[in-house]
Amino acid sequence: MPSMTHPFDPEALYVLDEDGNIRVTRGNSYGVFTNEGVHLSGDLKQADPQLCVWIGNVPDPNATGRPGRPSMVASKQSAED
Repeated sequence: MPSMTHPFDPEALYVLDEDGNIRVTRGNSYGVFTNEGVHLSGDLKQADPQLCVWIGNVPDPNATGRPGRPSMVASKQSAED
């Protein structure tokens, strides 16, 4: 599961859980947040919403990963055309 320590608070660990929520632990305290940083449960009531977005942004493995765009391959025309 994706995880990251907070760059300004290395004791705070942000981990994506199996439900798609972000579990933040700091010492013996924890909190569960949505991927927008909204508190759901636990004694930690605040989380960095930007870090929650980063951790919660897991791409769909079945998606192509690229938006559609026109082909960059130029078609060849014969000299007779």
